Amino acid sequence: MTVERVALVQFDPTLGPADDGTLERLCDRVRSVGGTADLIVFPELATTGYSIFDQIEACAESIPGPTTRAIGAAAAEAEVHVLVGMAVRADDSGDDVTNSAVWIDRTGTVRARYDKYQPWGDERSAFGSGDRPLVVSCEGWTFGLQICYDLNFPEVSAAFARAGVDAVVNVSAWSAPMAGDWDRLLPARAIENGAYVLGCNRAGTEGDLEFYGRSTAYDPDGSVLDRLGADEDVLSAHLSKAALSRERERNPMRRDRRPESPSARRVAITPDDSTPPPGNRR
Repeated sequence: MTVERVALVQFDPTLGPADDGTLERLCDRVRSVGGTADLIVFPELATTGYSIFDQIEACAESIPGPTTRAIGAAAAEAEVHVLVGMAVRADDSGDDVTNSAVWIDRTGTVRARYDKYQPWGDERSAFGSGDRPLVVSCEGWTFGLQICYDLNFPEVSAAFARAGVDAVVNVSAWSAPMAGDWDRLLPARAIENGAYVLGCNRAGTEGDLEFYGRSTAYDPDGSVLDRLGADEDVLSAHLSKAALSRERERNPMRRDRRPESPSARRVAITPDDSTPPPGNRR
């Protein structure tokens, strides 16, 4: 087996605990899409909706828990890997809740959990942050996992580039006012990694918050492989090792990248009152 067929499910969950009908819809999507994909990706906080900051206690779940068990059963039935965004509670006390992406394998087993490294806005008061990026190796492919605002920080992408990932997967609840950033940053991450970039975003609205949608798959050279509109939909992308090899031959960044992470050297230039600036010399 290999993870070459990836489905990005642009999803609009109901705001609140997963048992309000959202979990059932997620599982239905896994079963319906599973026959055409090796990996199904859902957006950030897909099990509860995004704006749950005032109801974290009711929405966050432990792993294993009802949500991972239900999605795991659907994944095992469809024989597909699933990556889903959810609020994870570390223990029953309710403390240390993280905004996470959870990888469930073809047998329905939770195999990896990535905690968002860069919280955005009000997330900082509701969620703890992760301590490092995560790379998942699965069936001959390597995937760097990101959540939404992580996309803005090149150091996260650079960590994936040094790890030599084949694809970067970003699960998001990206808003419409930030649309331009989504469209520009995703292809940049593809080019600097020489890797596929798969951006799986939310659809719909929550109060005054409108999500951008436009889930997109990018080839390793930053060109658009496929792209969705604003509504709920599914994007199917086929990943190719041959395409990765061709791009890495065309653009040898991986071969040329220096192994160390550079730090900036600072030079302070102060004006000398005794010397007139160049434009005033006679």
